[in-house]
Amino acid sequence: MPGDQWPLLLEVGRTPLLLLARVVRCEPVAMHRGRHVVYALGLAFIAPSADALAVLDRVCRAATAARRAVWLSISLVRRCPQCRSRAVAKEAHRQYLCTACLCRFRGFRIAFIRFAR
Repeated sequence: MPGDQWPLLLEVGRTPLLLLARVVRCEPVAMHRGRHVVYALGLAFIAPSADALAVLDRVCRAATAARRAVWLSISLVRRCPQCRSRAVAKEAHRQYLCTACLCRFRGFRIAFIRFAR
């Protein structure tokens, strides 16, 4: 629930980071196999160390650079253009959410070919 605090262990590279995180957002985004609800969480780190901030900054910069590199993804099935997962939920007309990496993207289909960006 928003406001709850949890210890969080992030295994990034060779050094695991132990952080304290506060839940700031919790939204249901999809059903998993019709039984379990998949949630998207927004977390805020509480008093991270300078080393942890440096590692998180490096990871976020790499993810941003990778996201810019994807221009157009083409496939025969609905896939996330960022992580290529098939765990994709349709949010609205031509708008999708990957429940694996939480990437929001637009997509459309022409005959059997799907395009996403």
